[in-house]
Amino acid sequence: MTMPVGVAPAPIATRRAPRPGGRRRTLLYLHELRALLRIAGPIIVSQLGAIAMNTTDTIMVGPLGAGPLAAAGLGNALFMAVMIMCTGTLMGMSPLVSQAFGAGDRAECRRVLVQGLWLAALLSLPMTLFCLFGQPIARALDQPPEVSRMAGGYLTALAWGVPPMLLFMAFRQYLDGMGFTRPAMTMTFLGVALNVAGNLVLVYGVQLSVPLFGAVRVPAYGLVGSGWATTIVRWAMFVAMAWYVMRRRDLAPFSGVGLAPVSAQLRRMTGIGLPIGGQLTAEVGVFAFAVVMMGWLSPTAQAAHQVTINIASATFMVAMGTSLAGSIRVGQHVGAGSRRGVQRSTLTTYAVVTAFMMVCVLLFLGAPRWLLGLFTNDPQIVSIGVGLLTMAALFQVFDGAQVAGLCALRGASDTRVPLWITILGYWVIGAPVAYLLGFHTSMGPRGIWAGLVVSLGIVAVMLAFRVRRVMWGPPPARS
Repeated sequence: MTMPVGVAPAPIATRRAPRPGGRRRTLLYLHELRALLRIAGPIIVSQLGAIAMNTTDTIMVGPLGAGPLAAAGLGNALFMAVMIMCTGTLMGMSPLVSQAFGAGDRAECRRVLVQGLWLAALLSLPMTLFCLFGQPIARALDQPPEVSRMAGGYLTALAWGVPPMLLFMAFRQYLDGMGFTRPAMTMTFLGVALNVAGNLVLVYGVQLSVPLFGAVRVPAYGLVGSGWATTIVRWAMFVAMAWYVMRRRDLAPFSGVGLAPVSAQLRRMTGIGLPIGGQLTAEVGVFAFAVVMMGWLSPTAQAAHQVTINIASATFMVAMGTSLAGSIRVGQHVGAGSRRGVQRSTLTTYAVVTAFMMVCVLLFLGAPRWLLGLFTNDPQIVSIGVGLLTMAALFQVFDGAQVAGLCALRGASDTRVPLWITILGYWVIGAPVAYLLGFHTSMGPRGIWAGLVVSLGIVAVMLAFRVRRVMWGPPPARS
């Protein structure tokens, strides 16, 4: 039975199966846990690999001083704020692929891929232009002139890696939606290694002895070199992904489907994906605004924020990878018409994510200086960073709960109401609180992060109520 999917939440089986006994329920939850972790493991590595690109840049740029480090933080924040809208829109592919796969419709999976590639190409145009105007955008945000100049050069280098990054994302959504998560993991892992090598060469320069050519010297490009290294990696990953998908006959990405853009399918995909992009932009955007506010305080505070957010982002990517796996499982259960399966996958996702984030709380509170020392030895940056990591510990569970809720709802194609929840929590409440505490109290940088704690807590609670209504409430009418 093919489940109809649209912009509204996908119908979740109007037929209720008999409630299984206690032992049977335990076995079903254990099966769901194994299935979730099997999908989640490679996604988590891929998510960590994605954030490792920025983390590698931060670590490699750190020895250049507080100025380049602040510029890297500003450039990454601006890049992420726009990138997350584009990649979030492409995530509209995932529930469509997973639901079609759960219903046994492989041809529909391929049709979603083709339209996703067209969408990726279209989205790359405005994002590339945004990156090319990075310096005036930074100055418009009242950032220091020298930091703006360096951030602009860094963004210009990143601009040319936007098209391959988004096309890679489209292929990844196609594979992930069917549960084939290892290829993207492998390519991302290799990409991180290549990025480290590229940073060593392009940030600090190198002189090599090449047969027939003699001594070849690559000059040190500093922060801009880090951006070019990331761009080279993104092209390599896209070529590897396209080659992999095309050569596998069982995937047959373009077999039996039209290659032209289809407006109805693109509207359907963006109807789900744009709210996802809005959700992610609301959250990432408020963290990017925190970077800007830190710049208003001082370059040192901005550098401390950049280091701390890299640490917090690493733990969040584990939670997000697990939640994305949960989204795939929810979508597959929706496609198969299993309401109890949807509920099991939702609860299992919440449980795994919450347990992991509790461990992170203990780590952040128990070893803050050791974590910060992985990035910098600057005593001023470390001093500010310790206070920020304490705040990060406070929002870990909230951060995990909100992404688990978002992804579970996403698997059921419920994306519009969560969009308004995130806008309310992050921008109507969180951002003003962060500004008031950061600039009108003695808390300073910690006050800005306290506002983030408030926003994440509100969003997590509101999404939990939405999950309860969609997954356990009366099934929506079929459309």
